[in-house]
Amino acid sequence: MKKTLVAFAALAAFGAADASYAQNATDDTQVLISQIQTDKRAVVLSTLQLTDAQVAEFTPLYDEFQAKMKQIMTRGSDVVNKFAANYGSMTDDAAKDIMKEFFKVRRDRNELIEDYAKKFQRKLPATKVLQWVQVENKLNTLLEVQAAAVIPIAR
Repeated sequence: MKKTLVAFAALAAFGAADASYAQNATDDTQVLISQIQTDKRAVVLSTLQLTDAQVAEFTPLYDEFQAKMKQIMTRGSDVVNKFAANYGSMTDDAAKDIMKEFFKVRRDRNELIEDYAKKFQRKLPATKVLQWVQVENKLNTLLEVQAAAVIPIAR
């Protein structure tokens, strides 16, 4: 999973130079996001140690969550690509736009986790839901650390 996270962060750090590269980068990003989500699912299910009945309740809702999270992750990747495209020639307007989008993505991600924690609480014990929130937080933190390692400070 660590390789996948590093690859995702590295891919996100580089902007698209031309239209054909942009399409390939978008396709690669989507593949990596799907791989991250597959790996996350395995980690989550392993960590939660749900009963068969709980798995039956959890997985459809989790898959729904993952589909929505994929949209947010794609938007996050777009923000990083916008940063990369402006790197070295950042204007105040571009910086404001990037920050606005960054904070929106962050808010949307946190709101999604909170919304689904409430939904999971209707199906699972609160301790299992807390474990899920912790795993999501840890995995998101790993992604952020990897991105921070490869994304330079704006110029």
